[in-house]
Amino acid sequence: MYALALRFCSNHHDAEDLVQEVFLSAYRAIRSFRGESTFHTWLRRIMVNSFLSHKRRKELPASMDVTGGVGFPAVGADRIAYNNVVVQQILQRLDEIPPRQKLMFIMKHQEGLTCEEIAENFGTSVGTVKKTLFRVVDRLRKEFHTPEIPIGEGRNARLPEIP
Repeated sequence: MYALALRFCSNHHDAEDLVQEVFLSAYRAIRSFRGESTFHTWLRRIMVNSFLSHKRRKELPASMDVTGGVGFPAVGADRIAYNNVVVQQILQRLDEIPPRQKLMFIMKHQEGLTCEEIAENFGTSVGTVKKTLFRVVDRLRKEFHTPEIPIGEGRNARLPEIP
């Protein structure tokens, strides 16, 4: 839960606060857990809602560690440096989009969740998730002046595939 909170908050202290808030909320609401989803999914949903509420109350700092969790394939030191710069630029652009869109993008491209899992976490439709992800990727593509990547049937573009 802490790793997820750190990805959302981009700050160690805020992530700790968020995790604490999530577990307190879960403890208070444990009687409402109906078992229709896994306990992890239920906790993740509480975290998403807590983060969005926290984001509305207070603007969180936007400094994310580029070296953790992204997993770009690197050939040499030049490639590692280039990848880190690209990731940093993408993360800076993500700070300019609404928190809900940012969370969906992170869940898809850093955590590898499916659109169905993201929809379940947000309590929305799969179509809404797909449309949101498309808009975020399209916005990033336009900002980076990157041509569209042809994707084979049944595949989704992952962050490492963005040139």
